[in-house]
Amino acid sequence: MRIFVTARADLSGQATTPGGMVHLLEVCRNLHSLGHEVTLFVGSHGQYKEVTPFQIVYVPMIPLRFLEVASFPFFLFLHLVAWGLLKKCDIIYENTVGYSFSGLVAARILRVPHTMHVHGFTPDEMKMGGHGWLRLALVRFFERWNYRFSDALFCVTPVVREKVCETYGVSSDTSYFIYNGVDADRCRPMAKEEAAHALGRDPTKEYVGFIGYLFPWSGVEQLILAAPAILRECPKTRFVVVGHGLWGDHLPALTEKAGVSNRFDFVGYQPWEKIPLYCNLFDVGVTPYPSTDGVGSYRSSMKTLEYSAAGRPVVITRARGVSDIVEAANAGIVIEPDNSSALAEAITKLLKDPDLRKTMGENGRHLIEKEYTWRQVAQKMATVFENLLK
Repeated sequence: MRIFVTARADLSGQATTPGGMVHLLEVCRNLHSLGHEVTLFVGSHGQYKEVTPFQIVYVPMIPLRFLEVASFPFFLFLHLVAWGLLKKCDIIYENTVGYSFSGLVAARILRVPHTMHVHGFTPDEMKMGGHGWLRLALVRFFERWNYRFSDALFCVTPVVREKVCETYGVSSDTSYFIYNGVDADRCRPMAKEEAAHALGRDPTKEYVGFIGYLFPWSGVEQLILAAPAILRECPKTRFVVVGHGLWGDHLPALTEKAGVSNRFDFVGYQPWEKIPLYCNLFDVGVTPYPSTDGVGSYRSSMKTLEYSAAGRPVVITRARGVSDIVEAANAGIVIEPDNSSALAEAITKLLKDPDLRKTMGENGRHLIEKEYTWRQVAQKMATVFENLLK
C-alpha cells in the first residue's frame, strides 16, 4: 500500500510532545518495515536529524502565530492532492486532527479511504489546561466532523473510543481500540550500572523516575508529596523527572516546600535516544495520574510501556486501559489516584524488595514482547487499511 501520513508535528522535538513524536515516527517506520510505501507530511517547524527509511515532506507554513495555524492546513491540502495525483496513494492516515479538514477533503478528491488516530479526548484535556471556550468550540467542531466522516479511527484506549463515539456520534463499526506500543529492541533491559555510567549517575543510589511531557494530569505533584515518607524508609533514594512542557514550572517550588529539593533532579527534555538509559537507571518507574476531570483515568501511557520494556517495575494509579494491563501481567503495583500515602507505600515496598522488583520487571518485559511492540500496532492498523481497500 502507498500510505500518506499527516501530522502537524515539529520533528526537531521542541514544539511536539516526545510521546507524540515517537508515536508518529514509530508508526511510519513499522508500516514501512511491513512493506508499505510511506510518505510523511509534516509542518516545516524543524527537520528530523536522523535518517528515516520513509520519505518526509516538509509542508511550508507562515511563521506567524495565527497565520501558522491557518497556513499549514492550506498548504497540506495542496501537497496531498498534488502528490496524490502524481504518485498516487491508497490511504490517507492522519496522526493528529488539528484545526483542519485537509486530509479528509483530499481523501475524497483522490477517492481513497481516510483514517485518523485519536490519542485522547481533547475537550477534557483542554479544560484542565485552562483553554478558553472559543478554542474549545473550534476543537469540538473539527473533531466532530473529522471523526464522523473518517473511514476508520484508531483510539488508544477503550475509554477514549467510548467517549468519541458517545460525544460525536461516531459508529463503533468505524472505531478501533489499538493501544500504543514500544520499541522492544531499542528499549531493552541493561545493567543499571551501565545506564548510570552513561548518564553520569551514582549506581549505588536508588532511583525513582518519571518520564513524560509535563501536563496538568501528569501527577508529579503526588510523587513530590510522597517523597518524604519514601526517604524516611529508603534514605538513599533520588527522584528523577525526565521531560518538559507548558506545565510544571511550579514543581521545583513544591520540592522546596516539601523539604526534598536536594533529592529531586528535573533533567528537562532529553533526546529520544537517551530514554532507554533513564528507564534502565530507574529502580521503579512511576505513572501517578490524578483523577481530576477523569483525564488521568483513561490516558494511554507510553512511559509505562517503556519502563516495562526495560524490565523495571511500575507503580501506576488506576486508569482503565492502562493499569489493568500492568495488573493482569503482575508487572507492577496499582494504586488509587490522588493518594500520596499509597504511592509512597508502593514505591517503598519495591525499593525494599529486589526480588519483587526483578519478578515484576521480567513480567513486564515478557508482556511487551508478546503484545505491545510498535510492529504489532502497525500490523493491526495495516489490517484495517487492507479491509478498507477491499
